[in-house]
Amino acid sequence: MINLVRAIALSLAMLLAAKVQAYECPAKFLRPAAVIFDLVTICAMKDVSVGKVKHAAHVTAQWLDNNQDGKIDELGLKSSLLENRPVILMSAAGFNIFQFLTIEKGLGDRIAQDLSAEETAPKHGRDASQEEIHHLIFTAGWSPTFPRTFSEVPMDRSTVYLTWLLAEKKGFYDYDDPKCDAECKVVEFFYLASAAYLGSHIDVAHDELSLKTRIRLKEDLPEIVNIIESNSYEYPRYMWPDGKYSFSEHIKLK
Repeated sequence: MINLVRAIALSLAMLLAAKVQAYECPAKFLRPAAVIFDLVTICAMKDVSVGKVKHAAHVTAQWLDNNQDGKIDELGLKSSLLENRPVILMSAAGFNIFQFLTIEKGLGDRIAQDLSAEETAPKHGRDASQEEIHHLIFTAGWSPTFPRTFSEVPMDRSTVYLTWLLAEKKGFYDYDDPKCDAECKVVEFFYLASAAYLGSHIDVAHDELSLKTRIRLKEDLPEIVNIIESNSYEYPRYMWPDGKYSFSEHIKLK
């Protein structure tokens, strides 16, 4: 009986988390614009177009369903995403300091990532939506679900963290932004490694990661390939998100 009560309580908590995530934004100047798989919310300013929101939503769906079979690849992420209620915050060209402070106050314990519309599916140049959304799903989903492998916290000494140290030691990775601490560098490193593995040449065109293809990763840093290809979970390993997801029933545009 006790186990049944706990199960019912957990189910109710999960439903409540999904409802809050789907319909609430951390500031009044943001509108609920989309919900993906009932797990990730996009909140947007009024001047962000539906087209930009739709693209970001489709990229989100492709990071969660990378083999594009209509189901989330790694079901283990659901509980972490429901608990952390991740939210993508979309502005036209960035939030000002007052907007950021208001958002921060309204977020509570949710995990958020900002994304500007002008950097989302631009006519020319790199599409930033893949990176920012990957960061969000990584920190709200992968890291807490599989901390021994994906945690970015130095004291956890995760496999990704140790592989980042190895890549720096061997001179394969160098991220010199003084505002980016060790946790930040781990997240950035794993994103670029994923980009190289999945073939996003524009994302690895700069000098931060010198291993720019799957072949080079396998030759010089097999540790990162082992993380991506592990059979212990279903990490995205099939295609680079292009914003063209086929199963629209998993994306609710508001």
